[in-house]
Amino acid sequence: MFKQSKIKRIYWMLIPVLVVVSAGIGYRAVAVAIESRPPTVVVVFNLQQVFDSFVERAVLRAGYKELEAEIDAERLVRKTNVEALIAAYDEAGDEGKNLLFDQIQQAMGEAEKYTEFTEREKDVEQSLVLQSLFKDIKAAISTIAESNNYDLVIASDESVELNPNLPFRATNEQISMHRIYFANDQIDITEQIITQMNLELDTKTN
Repeated sequence: MFKQSKIKRIYWMLIPVLVVVSAGIGYRAVAVAIESRPPTVVVVFNLQQVFDSFVERAVLRAGYKELEAEIDAERLVRKTNVEALIAAYDEAGDEGKNLLFDQIQQAMGEAEKYTEFTEREKDVEQSLVLQSLFKDIKAAISTIAESNNYDLVIASDESVELNPNLPFRATNEQISMHRIYFANDQIDITEQIITQMNLELDTKTN
C-alpha cells in the first residue's frame, strides 16, 4: 500500500514537469524550424511603369484602335446627317419645317443613344485590355519569382507623391492607402519584369 501511494505521488508530481519539458521541446523544435528556413526574399516593382510600358501595345493587340476608329466614323456620319437636316430646316417652308423637325428630333435622339451605347462598349473593351495586361504582368512576375526564388513580390508605391490640391478627406485616404515608404533600388525588379514581358509578348506575336 505504501509503495502504491508513493508511486501515485511521484506520478502526479512528474506530470507538471513532463508538461513543461514537452512544451520546451516543442518550442525549441519550432524555433529550430524557423531558424533553419532561409530568410524571406522580398522584391518590389513599379506597377505604373510596367503598365505605361505596355498599355499602348496591349491596346493595339486587342484591336481597340480599330474599334474606336469605327465608332468615331459612325458618330461623324450621324452628326453630319443632323447638321444637314438642320440646314434643310432653315431653308424649308412652313410645311417642310414640320416634317424636318420630326426628322431632326429622331436623328438627334438616335445619335445620342448611339453615343451612350458606344461609350459603354469602349469602356468594356478598355477594361478587357487592362485585365489582359494585368494577367500578362502576373505571369511575368511568377516566372521571374520562381526562377530567382523570390518569396514575395510587392507593387511599390514609394514614388507616389501627395497631391497638394486635394481636400482633407482625399489626402487622408491617400495617406492611409500608402504602403511602401522606402524600398532599396537593389530589390527593384521593374526592368526584369519589362524584359520578361517583352520576351513573352514577342513569343506570342511570332
